[in-house]
Amino acid sequence: MSAQPILVSVIISVQNEGIDLQTTLESMKVSRVAPRYEIIIVDEGSVDGCCDFLMHFKFDMPLRKLKAQRGISSRQLGASHALGEYLIFCSPRLYFEDGWMEALLEPIQQGRADCSTPSFTSQGRPVNIPQCSSPPGGLCASIYSYPAVTEEGDIPWLSWDCFAIRRHTLEELGGLADGFYTKEIETAEFSLRTWLSGRVCYYVPHITLTIVFRHNYPPDHRLAYWGSDLIAFTRIHFEKETVAKIRELVIACDGEQPGAPDREGLEEAREKYLGLRQHDPLWFANRFDITL
Repeated sequence: MSAQPILVSVIISVQNEGIDLQTTLESMKVSRVAPRYEIIIVDEGSVDGCCDFLMHFKFDMPLRKLKAQRGISSRQLGASHALGEYLIFCSPRLYFEDGWMEALLEPIQQGRADCSTPSFTSQGRPVNIPQCSSPPGGLCASIYSYPAVTEEGDIPWLSWDCFAIRRHTLEELGGLADGFYTKEIETAEFSLRTWLSGRVCYYVPHITLTIVFRHNYPPDHRLAYWGSDLIAFTRIHFEKETVAKIRELVIACDGEQPGAPDREGLEEAREKYLGLRQHDPLWFANRFDITL
């Protein structure tokens, strides 16, 4: 009797994650879910041996490891190799509960949403999160204040720690954009693009995953580019006035931003994504009460 086909591809990108990846996979192994799934690990050049255990790791579902490519979104690379009809992007610092996968997919399968993201609890304290004196309700504050849910259950920004989408929908939306250093801003860009394209991002509060914050070594140097990423994100989707405001905010918070070598395609990305639009950024800001 042939094995049940793979319905879901879980994609996890890692770089120097210490013990995080192993504990995440151990938790996924013991969580009971209905769909058959595969796991795709994309290693972004780890030097701490965080993926070494995979050589002898026993897992009931198919598991593959890919090597990231410079300048290409590692999560999009994983998606391009996925076999599942549905994709779930996860960070390597999660603990799962029984039934999490089918509950996360339910609003997508029922046609109520195009993307879905769960609730979280946490252990430990996050480090290196940008601390900006941004205006209450401003764009930057909104992105880093998860979740911000409407009464209908819609959410402006998906969580980079976990979100689900149908593979065909990701392809229609152009995939995750290349050139971002931080997963938070990469996810924010995709969330906004999803809304502007007439799609819906949905919050699933009755599924709660646990994020475990640990201090890993070597530290993630890409966090230095959060401001540069934020400016690039606004350049893709917003007009010059908003870009100037965000640039001033970033410089006031973090000083002049380091040069990022992978920023050449911003204008091409802007033109490409304009062709997908059914709404403009002002519609999005008004819908979620965000001050631009």
